[in-house]
Formats: sequence, C-alpha cells, structure tokens
Amino acid sequence: MDYQARLTEHLQAIVGKPLDAINLACEMMMFSFGDYALHCQCLTRIVCQGDILVTTLDYQSWDGEAEENNDEWYFVEQNRDKIVGGIVTGVSINALHDVVIILDNGIRIELFVQNGNYHFGDEREQWVFFKQHDHAFPFVTVYSKTVDIAEDW
Repeated sequence: MDYQARLTEHLQAIVGKPLDAINLACEMMMFSFGDYALHCQCLTRIVCQGDILVTTLDYQSWDGEAEENNDEWYFVEQNRDKIVGGIVTGVSINALHDVVIILDNGIRIELFVQNGNYHFGDEREQWVFFKQHDHAFPFVTVYSKTVDIAEDW
C-alpha cells in the first residue's frame, strides 16, 4: 500500500507549530511540536543553511563512560538555541517514508529510513508520530518496509 499521502496528511498537523523541544536517548532524537511528538530511530540529521549541525550517528563518537559524553549530545547542546523555537513551515515525505521538516529559522530536520530487510531480525522501527499526553489517534509507526497507523486500540 502507498502510505506517502496518508503520512503527509498526518504530519501536516505540525505545520504552523513551533519546535518546542529536542531530546535525546542514545541514538534517538525526540522532537516536540506543541501537542505532537516525533521520535526518530532512523538516521536523523539537523541542517542549518547548508551545514549539518548534528546527526544521530554522532552518538557513536563518545568517551565510553557517560552516555551524555558523545558528539550527538554535544552538538545538540551547542546548537539548541538555533534549533528550538522555529515554526514549522512545511513537511514533505517521499515514497520511501523519508521526512523533511522545514522551520522558519533556517532549520531542516531530515529523517532517512534505513530501508533494508534484516536477515537475522525483524523490521526495525524508524520513526513514530503521535499526540503527546493523550491517547488520541492516529499513532503512526514507520518501520523499515512497512507502516502502521493505529486509529484505535
């Protein structure tokens, strides 16, 4: 099934909303847009005016002792004021379910689905979109090759 249009429609809910917060958990970036959250386990990068500020892969460069002592956390902290606060002006999703979010402060949030099939494991969750602090629907989960849009429990 072609989910591109449905995903685009759901993510349009954040257009006009500010990026309230960015949080990190290991290699996952978590974004808050008003009532909505986007949790990204796939390759995610934040770009500003042609410069990559941070990617989820930056987590791999760390001191091996404290979770917060890695380049992903470092770059987010260095650029947090530049990243947070912009208003979403556009969201686009391609046929592979990659996402680009454009903010009015020059920030682009880019998600790249790791589209391979895993030989030794199940499909992996790539990104999730949901309404925060509420069990409202839909709850969107994008995997490597499939999409799940839960509309009720």
